[in-house]
Amino acid sequence: MSHNPKSTTSTNTNINDSLHVNKMISAECGQSDNQSALLSETYPAAYSESYFDTLYNDNTDPWQYQTRWYEKRKRDMCLAVLPQAQYGNAIELGCGNGVFSELLARRCHALLSVDGNTQAVQLAKQRLKGSPHVRVIQGIIPNALLNLEDTLLHTYPLTDKLLANKPLSNKPPANKPPFDLIVISEILYYLSPNDVDKVITWIGQNLAIDGTLLCCHWRYAIDGFAMTGETVHQRLQQAFSLVNSTNNERAQQVAFDHPVAFNHQSKIVDTDFLLDVWQNSSSSVAMQENLI
Repeated sequence: MSHNPKSTTSTNTNINDSLHVNKMISAECGQSDNQSALLSETYPAAYSESYFDTLYNDNTDPWQYQTRWYEKRKRDMCLAVLPQAQYGNAIELGCGNGVFSELLARRCHALLSVDGNTQAVQLAKQRLKGSPHVRVIQGIIPNALLNLEDTLLHTYPLTDKLLANKPLSNKPPANKPPFDLIVISEILYYLSPNDVDKVITWIGQNLAIDGTLLCCHWRYAIDGFAMTGETVHQRLQQAFSLVNSTNNERAQQVAFDHPVAFNHQSKIVDTDFLLDVWQNSSSSVAMQENLI
């Protein structure tokens, strides 16, 4: 879970259609092509490897995950709002040094954690070495999401297919998206607006029926990057509202190829961060427990 409080090829055959839908989403969000171009000229076009290399240089915990009450409190809140006690197949985007991954692993039968920084990945692997059901791979979002299986098999060449022997691919089998939990914490504001849209499309293609999406981001501006937690979560909400709209059934079909509905399960507006949970299900926790 990476944030900066001190401001410190295998291609999916449907990707062209998906990107077309992303342009529709951008238009609905009020983001014109000219605005996107301006952001691209002003800020980094994508994730900055050198930025994170500097942070992890001679520092195994650049955000003080292990010592700050702020971080522990946020982790506890993220775990508490998950609507299911256990998940089968989970993926975590932006795992950092694995502090949150270690806790998340206790709620998952299989967990795939991804980070773009070499040092962070090594630290996470070391921390999670006692959890054989967890895999940690290096990959830069969003491109890494299109090659998950290849990267996984390259990193763990002797392993069977992760996630209960379900194939990991950038185009899952029809009606069988692989992940019933997707965690995206403190990473999307490091991406360009266009890359955020690619991640949104990937979520729709890979979130299982009854699956959960958790997103948590720092609310303040970060020097040198276009997005903030505010703009990221606005973009997510507007995109999911577009998908859910009965007036945009064609957009949903083109982008996702399987039934998907982003129902807003939880929303926490903290002074410092935003925490949102969506489910591909209409059932609340009380409904799942037969309380109503």
